[in-house]
Amino acid sequence: MTDLSDARLAKVPVNFGAFSFAFASLEAFAVAFEMIIVVLSSIVGGAAYHLFYYHTVYSNSFEGFLGIGVLAAILHMFVAKSQGLYNAQVLAGLDRRWSSLLGGWLLVVLLMTLIIFLLKVGSGVSRGSVMSFGLIGGLGLVTGRMLLQAPLQRAIDRGMLATRRAVVVGMADELSRVRQASLLRDFGLSEVRRVQLSGSSDDAGDRAAVASAIRAARESGADEIILAMPWQQEPRIQFVCDQLRASPLPVRLLPDRTAERFLALRMVATGPIPTLEMQRSPLTSLERAGKRLFDIVASSGLLVLFAPLLIGTAIAIKLDSRGPVLFRQRRNGFDGKQFTILKFRSMHVLEDGDVITQARQNDPRLTGIGTTLRRRSIDELPQLVNVLRGDMSLVGPRPHALAHDDKYSKLIASYAQRQHVKPGITGLAQVQGLRGATPAIEDMQLRVAHDLIYIKSWSFVLDLRILLRTVGAVLRHKGI
Repeated sequence: MTDLSDARLAKVPVNFGAFSFAFASLEAFAVAFEMIIVVLSSIVGGAAYHLFYYHTVYSNSFEGFLGIGVLAAILHMFVAKSQGLYNAQVLAGLDRRWSSLLGGWLLVVLLMTLIIFLLKVGSGVSRGSVMSFGLIGGLGLVTGRMLLQAPLQRAIDRGMLATRRAVVVGMADELSRVRQASLLRDFGLSEVRRVQLSGSSDDAGDRAAVASAIRAARESGADEIILAMPWQQEPRIQFVCDQLRASPLPVRLLPDRTAERFLALRMVATGPIPTLEMQRSPLTSLERAGKRLFDIVASSGLLVLFAPLLIGTAIAIKLDSRGPVLFRQRRNGFDGKQFTILKFRSMHVLEDGDVITQARQNDPRLTGIGTTLRRRSIDELPQLVNVLRGDMSLVGPRPHALAHDDKYSKLIASYAQRQHVKPGITGLAQVQGLRGATPAIEDMQLRVAHDLIYIKSWSFVLDLRILLRTVGAVLRHKGI
């Protein structure tokens, strides 16, 4: 949230005038607006690509790009809705979610790529035009959101953003925390009058206060009556509601101090009665699917790209020293499930027991080419097979040997939380320089802290940034 929310929303007047529009209409407008942007991006992207390579705007492919644009627009709508990107506060820029917008768009482009190429449809559509569409579409969506924010914020300033008008009735403690700005931002309500109940549970006093609230609602043309009362005072809440039956307006109860903390949690419909999610999965099912799709496409492409290097390295290892080409070691993956990690062998030893000595600089156990393999991170390349299998992801917390997991899980309370996502070939800790041996417990604590930051703030944009920084680190001979 930005400071803009309370400062702007607090200015909303009671009288909205003839030129007002409702919060509810914003979503439909935003959906239509962004669908147009996506369709136009597909057409413009295709035209730009054909103009650059074929020196003509289209080569009988207009209908294909139009169809791709419509399908991508529908996919974007569902992805954006699932992430809450059409909420009024997000559209107005009061809750900025650029990473969610771009991450969702990346997922849409990946899905479109899968549909077009793996299913062999759209033969007249080239990879270059799809990439052009993805870049123009992402830029168009961000620009469109930025263009929407200024008019919406001006509408809030001028009171043109119509909401339901409410009389607020409650006790002093609860009323003190109910601000006009938060009512509008969180509930889409504009307060027209406020009525305070008596401090004690006095039926006569409550009757008088309720009667005053009903009169105020009638005089101001309110749409509903809102209660701000502690939830544990159930008899008093029921008494006030009984008195409010004299009014035809709907009556709603706001969350109190205690309930607000829990209602901020995600509600999950596991049956007829929903439950509150006290601890959520770091990634939603949709996000996991998108991340997995990206891993499959990227790891497959990288294995093909690095095939000559992989073959050459295998031959060099075989000629350099006795032993297998690949080093296999048990590691803990997502949710503590064990898998066998693959690396090019860079040492004379093949440790996988209860005691494992971490590699260090000038380690005498290194083979002749082992130092070069580790410095350039070439020894990690076979893990692309682990990614393709689903054991690992391209980006995530680095998996450690079982002996080290057992040791540090007893010393660091949050260590096991690293396994809430799939381990990665590279991660946030690694691009921050936290790699190699951890001689002191503080070294591992710092690495774990970065892993948890990654898990809590995951997005496609963060993954891409880490991958780009990894490439830079490898090119600078720092490895990962």
